[in-house]
Amino acid sequence: MGVWTPYALAPTRPRDHAVVRLAARLRRVGLEGVLADLDRSAEECRVPGEAAGDGFTWDAADRTDPAWWPQGVASIRSGDVLLVSWYARRRRFVRTPGARISVVDRRHPDGPRYRHVLLVSPRRPLALLGMRTVPVHAGGIAVRDDLLYVADTLFGVRLFRLRDVLRAERPSPGRWGAIRLLRRARPTGGVRGHDYVLPQSMALRVPLRSGLRRLRHSFLSIGEVAGRPNLVVGEYRRKGGNPRLARYPLDPGTGLPVARGNGVAPPLEVHDGQPDRMQGAAVHGSTWFVTASAGEGVAGDLYVGAPGSWRRHRRVLPPGPEDLAWSRPGEELWCASEWPGRRWVFPIATGRWQPPPGAGTAAGP
Repeated sequence: MGVWTPYALAPTRPRDHAVVRLAARLRRVGLEGVLADLDRSAEECRVPGEAAGDGFTWDAADRTDPAWWPQGVASIRSGDVLLVSWYARRRRFVRTPGARISVVDRRHPDGPRYRHVLLVSPRRPLALLGMRTVPVHAGGIAVRDDLLYVADTLFGVRLFRLRDVLRAERPSPGRWGAIRLLRRARPTGGVRGHDYVLPQSMALRVPLRSGLRRLRHSFLSIGEVAGRPNLVVGEYRRKGGNPRLARYPLDPGTGLPVARGNGVAPPLEVHDGQPDRMQGAAVHGSTWFVTASAGEGVAGDLYVGAPGSWRRHRRVLPPGPEDLAWSRPGEELWCASEWPGRRWVFPIATGRWQPPPGAGTAAGP
């Protein structure tokens, strides 16, 4: 399939210097620091849906919170540690609190434990070092080594390094000097109610000249095709919106999409006319998996096969299935659901849903 501008990704200049300056004023703890300081308990539970294995739900507050909505999921250490992204719903005339990542230790001795980490973007207005929240939907996330990919619906992908997690303790008067933190005060400190923040490292941008033809980065994942890592990006569209999927090869050394001589990374393939209401996609080898939602209170669908040749498994997922992430490539996927009161994180045993060798596939409407 032809490759053209609306699908290209161009890296922005890294913000390493600003991140280093922030780390000098806060305290760099990395992902391990968060795992050593988890403050919330998840609850293991059965998850409705024929394709859903036993998973967990959040604590009582997060399970029903109308302000924050879970979206993306990524797996580390073969699923022992999960990252789940949330976006904050925008309130009229009020800047959104942004997006956050929940770090979940499924093997904690006291049962699943987790903590929220706020995503932030380093800023230097008037030469003063500061940071702002990241106002993205975060509909999909993925991890490659230390690099965290976060979907930015309209503009591409934002990149963070897990080693850059910072502890945002409450400062004493005069401690920070020129640093400015956008915070919501609370007795124990923190930035907008979060004690840990993760500053953005760089971004992969869709060229502005793409206009309305640009691919919406609604969700993403990383899988292996022909033994090499690949980034999969897809877009959510309602019926008649012509949803698309795209696949980008990743450089095994840097974890970034392979770029041409001009620095721009084109996809290997783009597929039009994919399932309506897609929320997540993952690929391993030649087999693709896609989740699709059907509205509040309605069970979701699982598509298996390849773009243009899908086997549709109707209503086998809980309502509001979102992003997909491999914990064991080719064997087990993780997914998250979003509706308040129906928020689960659960595995999908993929072997059960793959068509047998040589079997035909049926494209669902």
